[in-house]
Amino acid sequence: MIDVLDVCAAQVGQHEAADGTTRFGKWLDTQPPITHDYADAEWCAASAIYCIAQVPGGLEAIGGLHKSDAYVENWHRRMSALGRVSRTPAPRRIVFYDWRGTGPDDNHVGILQKRVGNTLHVYEGNHNNRYELVERPFDSQVVGFAEWWSFVQDDDTAMVVSLGA
Repeated sequence: MIDVLDVCAAQVGQHEAADGTTRFGKWLDTQPPITHDYADAEWCAASAIYCIAQVPGGLEAIGGLHKSDAYVENWHRRMSALGRVSRTPAPRRIVFYDWRGTGPDDNHVGILQKRVGNTLHVYEGNHNNRYELVERPFDSQVVGFAEWWSFVQDDDTAMVVSLGA
């Protein structure tokens, strides 16, 4: 089985182009139905969705590809409605953040690599306009962790979505 953490590690160093577009947003635009909304949008969620999509059965485990999940608060609400959000950190879970003073809803997301004490090691897109492994405190800005990994079926016949060149 493909481990999402390996997929995430392979993305480290990806960054925005000079025009503000990203490979992750462009990829999301090419997924059915074809859109032109995400290539230059905020891209933390698009990068997380991409990484999950590379795991056979990953999209199914998060309830399918919903392009509106590229808006972090939408994704958090949908995962909550599926009963998948808790305050329990575990590797591979989706981490939802709400930065203080930036609005009433979640506004950043990543995929948890590990927790060491009160420090979270999280793969995040759009961190300094790059995809990076970031250390963050496990504090009140973390609003939840969404479980999806345990719902992935170990099925070698599942199709992997390609990012392309």
